[in-house]
Amino acid sequence: MANKNVKDTAFLILALAVIIGSRLMPGMWGLSQEAMGVLGVFFGSLILWITISIDWPSMITLMALGFLPTFGFSKTFAGAFGNTTVAFLLFTFMLVYPLSKTNFVRRCTISFITNRIARKGPWYFVCFLFAAVTFMGLFVSPSVLFVAFMPFLEDIFQVLEVKKGGKTGNMMMLGTAICISLSSGMTAIGHVWPTMAIGYYTSATGHDVNQFQYMAMGIPTGIILIVLLILAFKVIYRPDDIQNIRPEKALGLRGTVPAADLKENIILGVVFFTVFLWIGPSLIKGVMPELYATINSWSTAMPPLLGCIILFITKVDGERLLNFKEATTKGILWGSILMTGAATWLGSCLTNADIGISDWLTVTLSPLTASLPIMGMVVFFMTWAVLETNFSSNIVTTTVVSAVALSVLTALPAGSVSVGTVVCMVGFAAGVSSMTPAGQSTVNTVAIGSGWTTAKSMFIWGGFVAVMAILVLSFVTYPLGSLIIQ
Repeated sequence: MANKNVKDTAFLILALAVIIGSRLMPGMWGLSQEAMGVLGVFFGSLILWITISIDWPSMITLMALGFLPTFGFSKTFAGAFGNTTVAFLLFTFMLVYPLSKTNFVRRCTISFITNRIARKGPWYFVCFLFAAVTFMGLFVSPSVLFVAFMPFLEDIFQVLEVKKGGKTGNMMMLGTAICISLSSGMTAIGHVWPTMAIGYYTSATGHDVNQFQYMAMGIPTGIILIVLLILAFKVIYRPDDIQNIRPEKALGLRGTVPAADLKENIILGVVFFTVFLWIGPSLIKGVMPELYATINSWSTAMPPLLGCIILFITKVDGERLLNFKEATTKGILWGSILMTGAATWLGSCLTNADIGISDWLTVTLSPLTASLPIMGMVVFFMTWAVLETNFSSNIVTTTVVSAVALSVLTALPAGSVSVGTVVCMVGFAAGVSSMTPAGQSTVNTVAIGSGWTTAKSMFIWGGFVAVMAILVLSFVTYPLGSLIIQ
């Protein structure tokens, strides 16, 4: 094993030297400098495929081709996967998978619920519990997070002596499920529906919405809704057994999780480095516009691709931090990937000018939209998206509502409505799906099946959040997003 590791490392260095060295060479033998770069990628890839493996080294091939000016990352991902959105989700699922195998979920939750403020009282504890799952949900798939969190939530109930059938246990399970669902719309990091909405808008208009712009709109919206939910729990629901909770008992959970090891620290570092590559460039847009334009041209799929390559290359105790076979079989939600690819192309077909559906929708809906002010149309699309996502697939909701919104809103006079904001809001609204098991099938069904809450409670409180979401999205998020998204 040791000899194989040394050989793999040696061939990896050789391949990288060939790939990078070819880009630094001047054109020769009648070939341009970029042609030399393509040849370098070709021979470097052959070395990797023959000596190491045919799977993860192919990511290095994609990375190298993406840096060639003639192709760039957008063309490279489109050529390899059909579009950038599919590539983004594929690499992001792979990137966060090793994180789910660590004790990060438990350790992160314990740090939230055992701090000094959380121990001040039951409601403080509940607030920090919901804050913990929301924070982790910003970059972890809702289904993966909820399934991973459920056993630990059961441990929390046991330590705090929360009883099944009580209002407090019902509230904590409801709040956890709702917060995780809402977090799936707060960022586009590894979340399908916001990513699809952004992709539809970019495909239809040629304009892009970066991660920072989406988060600047999505995170405040999610926080407002979660605060409203907690206030409603306290003022309207008023669990009569919440005073039985002794938050200091949660301190006993600290000893149940070992300290983070080198492997976990490296994985966390790579994940946060990837997030920085997503949001960092937006912070220098006004100061260094040329650098911003260069980094922005790499597309959103490049950072997780780089993160995956780092995890594949890095070894701890002789093992790679990311195992390709395991990640592709257990970490990637292939159903979501396949449907995203199909739905993205379907959305493009629906909005294609040559097909004529957009013109037909505009004419058909014009009697309705003509009588509505801009804010009325925003409320109309938000109501449609929130209602549909609670009774059908989040992805279908995003596809259908985004396609119609793009068709109708782009036909309005330029500057009269922020089309990008509305479409991104559809991506958020698709995550407001806690009323029925059909909304978030894994999250909602597991929550109801746990015995801590009921379908009736999910419907009532999921409905409350849905109504609040329509109002907040329409009258708070839209004005805020219009300032951020052009």
